[in-house]
Amino acid sequence: MPLEFKPYPPPGQRQLGRELLRSLTRKLIVLALLAAVLVLWAGWQYSRRQSADSETLGDYRIKGDAVSVLLVQPDVSLDLGTGLRGDYTAQLARALAMQFEQLGYRTRSVPARSDEERFGQASRLEDKDAAIAHQARTAQSLREAGAPVLRVSLDGLDNDGAVVTGHRYKVELLDPRTLQPSWRAVLTWREGRSQSIALLWHLRRNRLPPPLWDSLATLGVERMREDGKLPSGTIH
Repeated sequence: MPLEFKPYPPPGQRQLGRELLRSLTRKLIVLALLAAVLVLWAGWQYSRRQSADSETLGDYRIKGDAVSVLLVQPDVSLDLGTGLRGDYTAQLARALAMQFEQLGYRTRSVPARSDEERFGQASRLEDKDAAIAHQARTAQSLREAGAPVLRVSLDGLDNDGAVVTGHRYKVELLDPRTLQPSWRAVLTWREGRSQSIALLWHLRRNRLPPPLWDSLATLGVERMREDGKLPSGTIH
């Protein structure tokens, strides 16, 4: 049986094949590097979606089995284009109260501002007197209860045009005797692409990510523990 010889590619064709292989390899390496950069960038975005900056101002810390949550309602905006401020101060206050209830504390919520203050109606003398009377009643109620006070307020909103891109909320621990803060934290939530990443990460576990107020409440409680203002574990 005669032997069959396959024609060997000419040198020019072999060189072209090697160049195509090297070009394909370079493109694959570039794509791999781009994918790695995107993954790192996405991880960085996700890790910075929320943060807590805290400071200790005194020795007072949470004791006993009860906590008062003092909600400082922000001013109501009458700008119909943005609605009623679009903040989540009240939701964060409720989420913090729920966190403490799960730890075994009895909680009660107290409004810090009167309706006259919230709706910008404290210019008239009678409305101003009503606002002052409300503040006095609130302070007296907190002192009589004697429970540690968590004051929750809006620290600021960051906007990009009509879109809110960041939320900052202030949480303070007050001594009920003096109503002076012994601890303060600013909890920040940043909107953006990281929220899509968080959604995909939680959906792979067949659950939705927690709302920003629940997430910030958990972060605040953790930071309070780290700073020694809240005992670890439950009280019951």
